[in-house]
Amino acid sequence: MWKHVAQSLPGPSHEAAGSVCQDSHLVRLLGNDDASDSDNGATETIFACVADGAGSADHSDVGSALTCQAIANSAEQYLESHGSFRRLQLDHVLSWFENLHEKLRSAADLHGCNFRELATTLCAAILSPEGSFFFQIGDGAITACNNGVYGVVFWPQSGEYANVTNFVTSDRFKYHFEFQATTSKISEIAIFTDGIERLALNFESRTPHLPFFQPLFQAVRSSTPGDHLAADLGKFLQSESVKNRSDDDKTLILATRLLGPAEEVQANAVD
Repeated sequence: MWKHVAQSLPGPSHEAAGSVCQDSHLVRLLGNDDASDSDNGATETIFACVADGAGSADHSDVGSALTCQAIANSAEQYLESHGSFRRLQLDHVLSWFENLHEKLRSAADLHGCNFRELATTLCAAILSPEGSFFFQIGDGAITACNNGVYGVVFWPQSGEYANVTNFVTSDRFKYHFEFQATTSKISEIAIFTDGIERLALNFESRTPHLPFFQPLFQAVRSSTPGDHLAADLGKFLQSESVKNRSDDDKTLILATRLLGPAEEVQANAVD
């Protein structure tokens, strides 16, 4: 099973201006998609994504929230119709984005604005018993851990100029779309927007900054249902030490996979 915590909070600049947080996130547990794995407790699939609305777009908060919801719904519908994610491919996910574009255009009509006023990035992951699937457009990043080794799935996308990236609303989004599938069973994952990139990533080595992640993952692993984990994460993201590194909105998802009974026996045997 998976344990997770997530927060999206406005940056100091948005708080000072009285504007809304343009980041969004969504975590959804999709349940058992392969009963054959029930003995090892690994049948639960998790979908997680973050979206960072463009600061220059008037309704990007709407775009980021709608994007997370639409892609999560497409993933859930795919699971319902196919029974598992075993055969999920790039073309399937691209079709989800074609559907997303239709929903964003309808939302733009509703708000009386241009389609690009809902511009947003997206980083998403599907972690299932059959394997792991990642896709991204824009900045922000996904950090994953497999067998104790941490890595960045896709490096944040940046444009020709500072603070420029790619958005799902681009007519050329397929050229910027990144997709990766692996049969590896990821044990821990963090997904975050660019508001904490400088805290979470080592830009020289292009690796995760482990002193940032390890205490956070440990807190998630050791948490109990009565703990105020989300509130504690919010306090951390709003702390002066974090604010001083970035005045942008900040979103962070942390998820860790707990071992099933059979996996615990196997891990103890290896130790």
